Amino acid sequence: MSRSSFYHSLKWTGVSALSLALVLGSGVCRGNEFYREHTEAFSTTNLAPLVKRISPAVVGIRAWGMRSESRIYDPEAGFPDPPGLRERQGAGVVVDALAGFIVTANQLVAGATVVKAQLQDGRALDALVLVRSDRDDVALLRVEPDHLRAMTLDYAGALDVGDPVLAIGNPGDWGQSVTLGIVSALHRSCPGIANTDLIQSDVRVSQGNAGGALVNMQGKLIGVVLARRSGFAFAVPVDAVRKLFVAAQ
Repeated sequence: MSRSSFYHSLKWTGVSALSLALVLGSGVCRGNEFYREHTEAFSTTNLAPLVKRISPAVVGIRAWGMRSESRIYDPEAGFPDPPGLRERQGAGVVVDALAGFIVTANQLVAGATVVKAQLQDGRALDALVLVRSDRDDVALLRVEPDHLRAMTLDYAGALDVGDPVLAIGNPGDWGQSVTLGIVSALHRSCPGIANTDLIQSDVRVSQGNAGGALVNMQGKLIGVVLARRSGFAFAVPVDAVRKLFVAAQ
């Protein structure tokens, strides 16, 4: 082999190795075109650039299911109420743009017959429940993958007490809302949730934040908000989301 051929081969070997390293380092979340290797931390004094970049990945979730309780509208006749739909409202996070995967709280979609995902751009997409976890209170939905924005998942062990975090949800009928706080404790439990490895933070959340995102200052998803108790928000770590990916295979 000539010297020029040797150097040419060596150059392409290096390029191939670099490409493989980039693929292996891209993480679980695929199709994340708007977020590539942004690992720098944003200043907590101006979070607008961070919020603008990641907020399209957070969607509103509306689910309708038959009422589970038997209600009587004419006690003397004993006739039950006509069948009616019960509506639940919360949030979800796009975690794979190419596959159309959205993670949300299981409490929103358990028993639902109709589920809709409301995107930030105004689109309302039909959502199919692929897999649910009663223990972690999370569910994986699938929508038509059409111009979606996904959020990158962080990894376990990358969070400490005192770290600043954002919560992005869909409280009430106000639309998407963002709040700021810190991680108050790790490995917490909360009544009604079997998982005892929850993230506790002091971000302000309401009922519509269920299924919404808990995000670090790198713009990565660290948890899915599930509950509020005694002024604190409780979120299941992203490891629960990765388990949904495996179960959906």
